[in-house]
Amino acid sequence: MRINIGLKVFFGSLVIVFLNIFYVVVVYKLSDLNNIAHILKKQDMVQQAFLQIGRLNDGRKISRIFYENLKKPVYSEAFQNTSRNIASILDTMAVQLDSVELLDSAVSQGGDQSLTTEISKVTDNIITINRQYAAGFTQIVAIDSAAASVLSARTKETLARTLDDCDSFFIGNLNKAKQMIDEQTKSRIKDIESRINNAKRITIIILICISVFAALYTLIYSSAITRSLRKLRESASYIGKGNFYFDPSGYPRDEIGDLAAAFFDMAVDLKRTQEELIKSKRLAAIGEVVASVNHEINNPLMIISGNAQFLEMSMQEYPAEIKERVRTILEETERISQVTRKLREIKNPVVEDYTSSGEQMINLDRSTQET
Repeated sequence: MRINIGLKVFFGSLVIVFLNIFYVVVVYKLSDLNNIAHILKKQDMVQQAFLQIGRLNDGRKISRIFYENLKKPVYSEAFQNTSRNIASILDTMAVQLDSVELLDSAVSQGGDQSLTTEISKVTDNIITINRQYAAGFTQIVAIDSAAASVLSARTKETLARTLDDCDSFFIGNLNKAKQMIDEQTKSRIKDIESRINNAKRITIIILICISVFAALYTLIYSSAITRSLRKLRESASYIGKGNFYFDPSGYPRDEIGDLAAAFFDMAVDLKRTQEELIKSKRLAAIGEVVASVNHEINNPLMIISGNAQFLEMSMQEYPAEIKERVRTILEETERISQVTRKLREIKNPVVEDYTSSGEQMINLDRSTQET
């Protein structure tokens, strides 16, 4: 399978991008600090509401004392208005605590949900006590408005003790709720610190992984490229020295592999060009030798041939044996003349073994033929 260098670099970058995305997702899932921040904000609102209820309850208690001593309606109205304000704040707090429970369930490593449930129960108790407190005071006001009797006085005393108990329970539950919220806030802060520390650890681990992967990928990939380029450089050096053997195998199937294939084609072309150049030089050398041979041999050969012909014509009365020797001279001179003509007609020198010892010679008949 062919994979280009650009594609390899893209794959390496893609892996690094995926690691970064994984890091962001993990940290986001681990932190979930937005929900915890909303929980802390709502808990602070509930805490402030409890403090406000405590101040209102102190004012309500003062209104009750003034009413019991002065029996003025203004203090009764102040008590009732304060009770209604407290009831309204408690209803708002109940809604806030319900939303805190929902956020708790959305946070995987959230704070102590049982503590949140316990705070809601304490708040419900405060709401119930507040209603009893307001109802008891309303009964006292009703008794004061009616005709006094011994039975009414006893009922009023019982209601007064009930109001004292309600006030005591109200303050106790109020302090308990505030203490529980303080504990939960501390727990939330510790949870945030733990999440931040976990996020830091994961950040360090993932950054180390990204760095190690990038370093190893760069080292391995650059080593592979450098090794291939060094091999190409050595091959180019061998080709430059006249060694045209080049093995294109063992290279990666990418642009470097294409370059190796181009080197192989170049080596083949250079070898063929060198062979053709050697052949042309050989032909030129043979041509020069043939010209010299023709000049040095043909001139005396013509003289020998001419004298032999003259002797042949002048030896009519000579013995046949002598005439035969003259004809042999003419035939051999003609043979030498044919050899020189073939030398001039050499087109593609064909070398063959001449002796068993390894000596070679040019086959003139095959060398004059077209290839």
